[in-house]
Parts: sequence; C-alpha cells; structure tokens
Amino acid sequence: MSSDPGKGTARRIDVNVTTVTSMPTIGEDDGRTGPTAGDVLHRVLANAARTFLINDAGIIPGAGREPRAAAGDGHPSVSPSVTPPVSPPVPGAIVTLDGAPRRTTEMERLRQSRVACRRIRSNLRTFRLLVEPVWSTSLRAELAWYADCLGESRDLHVLHDTLAVSGPLLVDEADLRPVLAVLDRALDAAEARVDHARESDRYARLIGQVLLLWDGPLLTTKAGQPAETMLPQLLGRSWRDVRGAARNAKKSTTDDNLHKLRIRVKGFRYGCETAAVVEGAPARRTAKASERLQRRLGDLHDAVLSVAWLEAVAADHPELADTVERLVIVERAAAAKARKGWRPEMKEIDRRWRAWQG
Repeated sequence: MSSDPGKGTARRIDVNVTTVTSMPTIGEDDGRTGPTAGDVLHRVLANAARTFLINDAGIIPGAGREPRAAAGDGHPSVSPSVTPPVSPPVPGAIVTLDGAPRRTTEMERLRQSRVACRRIRSNLRTFRLLVEPVWSTSLRAELAWYADCLGESRDLHVLHDTLAVSGPLLVDEADLRPVLAVLDRALDAAEARVDHARESDRYARLIGQVLLLWDGPLLTTKAGQPAETMLPQLLGRSWRDVRGAARNAKKSTTDDNLHKLRIRVKGFRYGCETAAVVEGAPARRTAKASERLQRRLGDLHDAVLSVAWLEAVAADHPELADTVERLVIVERAAAAKARKGWRPEMKEIDRRWRAWQG
C-alpha cells in the first residue's frame, strides 16, 4: 500500500510555487453593501484548495507547514497567505476555511482529495464567466488528470470494503482469500501509480495552481458584480445541463446515461452550495436534494464498476470464476436497487429549484 500522500513531493513543490504568494487576493473593503460573485467564489475555491492541500500534499496554508526550498535549490521559501479575506463578511456563510483536520487514514485522505478536485473543477465550470478562461480550462484539465489517478485506487478501496463485509456471507473464507489477494495486488499497483504521479513535475505544478486558488484565483471583470444576482444566473446553465441529461436518461435508462446524469447533478449540487453562501436555505435545500440523487447514482456506478472488475478477474483466473459468480450477486443487487427511485428524486430537485427561483 502507498505511503503518506506527501511523500516525495516536498522538493519539487518548493521549486514550482515560489511565485504564488505574489498573486493578489480579492475582497478589499470598498464600501460595498454585499459580497461580489468573485468574493464568494474565492472563498469556496480556497476552502476546497485547503482540503486538497492538507489531505493530498500535507501542506497547511498559513499554518506553519509551508513547503520550503531544499538546500542548494536557490529558491526562497514559500509562505502562502493566511485565510483569504472576504470583505465585507458573507452573511450566513456555510463555507469555512478552518477547523477541517487532515484525515487519519489513506482512504479518507484520498476521498477528501477527490471531492476537493471535483468541487474545484465543478465551480470553475459552472461559474466560468467569472474566471480567466485559459487558466481555468488548463487547471480543470490538470485536476481531471489527477482525479483519474486517484479514481482507480478509490474504486478498489470501495470494492475491498464491500467484499470484506459481504464476502464471508457469500463464500467460504478459503475461497474468498484468493480473490482478496488479487484485489490487494491491484490496490498496491494503483497506489504505486498514485505515488508516481505525486512525485512528478506535473503534480508539483498542480500544487502551485491549487495554492493560487488559496491566494486568489484569476478573475474576470464580471466577478465584481453582486453575488446574489450573478451566482443564480450562472447556475441556470448548470440546471439546463441537468434537465438535458435527465431527458436522455428517461428516454434510455442505460447505466451510461445515468452516469452522465450523475455528473451533471453533482456539478449542479456544488454550484448550489456555492450560491447558498448568499442565497441561504432555498439553495441549501436544492443542494441537498441533488446530493441524494447523486449518491444513489454513485452507488450504481460503484456497483457497475465492481461487477466489471470481478468479471475481469474471473476471465484472467478461471479457477476463481465460481467464487466470483457468487460475489457479484451482491453488486448486481446493489446496482438494481440504485436504478430504482431516481425519477422521484429528480422531480424533487426540480421542485426545489422552482421554489427557489420563484
């Protein structure tokens, strides 16, 4: 299994983020009566960046854990700014920038890293008119690359946890052990690939860009407009994407179409959570309804991937085919359960959105 997420990255990170702290922050007090769209987006992106940095790279911005240049590198130490200011204060904010500790297990750190990657990518996409397009598109691509690196390890961890619970109920321990051994080897290989990615120059550059989110993302002039008008307006695009994906899923309820719907609902949920900083309860209720459907479709996706992986094991190891056939029963049942009930949950999202928008 892999070592601590920060392993092997400190020197490379030092070399690539020396200019990050020179980037300007936003939110200086200029007499406004409410936060701008850029203020809110900065706060949300900084929160996600902090989650990623402390769980994936072991860096805590502004908390005495800054990366420093190795002796002889000739680069100054990096000292990211303390909590990015949002001024005037955001009333009723649901996002905070402190109090979330580094998770204690590799699996939890990996999960937090992936969620942070998704949240950053989603907000950059949903609110793309607020951020510099070339920089934003590049960062989204790099986050997608790294999220893919983490994805295989995460999926195998989920399957391992499932088999650890349900496996002994379905097959004898002696039959289960060889399947778990194959899974453990796959996990070792996946985590080695994650470690390799974390030791690369590409990852170091990614860390520099995530630190930039902390100090202040590159915003457009539209970011200076009031948050309470701009954020819901831009979120409307995301809602249209959700409706389009839902129509396709209703016409043809394939696992692929449901997965595409899940991706759109997930992005819409994150956008609602961002808008809730200024919109309050209506946005939070819409986000919660979206989360319920996202989780259902996420369970379906996990089950489908698990069945595919187990069937591939049976094809590569014919001696394990009988055991695998009994193990996939649980995963197929989980997939069938997840496929049911998504339509009412989609209707609930629609109801919440309409109630919010009036």
